[in-house]
Amino acid sequence: MYNLLTAFVTAGVAVFIAIYNTDFIPVVTLGGTVLGSALLGFCSALLAFVLRKTARSRLLRCALEVVGCSCIIVSIVHFLPGWQLRFGLGSAIFLLLLCVLMAAINEFTLNETK
Repeated sequence: MYNLLTAFVTAGVAVFIAIYNTDFIPVVTLGGTVLGSALLGFCSALLAFVLRKTARSRLLRCALEVVGCSCIIVSIVHFLPGWQLRFGLGSAIFLLLLCVLMAAINEFTLNETK
């Protein structure tokens, strides 16, 4: 359980820093940025936890985490007021790198202790 909390906090802080310092996802308020980052961190950590229990292959797990993270970002942008997504090549690359970063954070923080 400690690993899940660590993954949640680490992912949430990384997303907050990435969104706050770039203009690819403009957010109106600081509270909206914090809430969206926390939601993305929690949902991606929970997704990674479930995938760790079901998928054995690391490559398949990371690919599914990237797809799941992108779906989570799109739903957060859709449901939270004040969040917008700028369309373009830079935004697409930013979102892809953000999803890969989330998958890497979750893969390394949710390690299996034996």
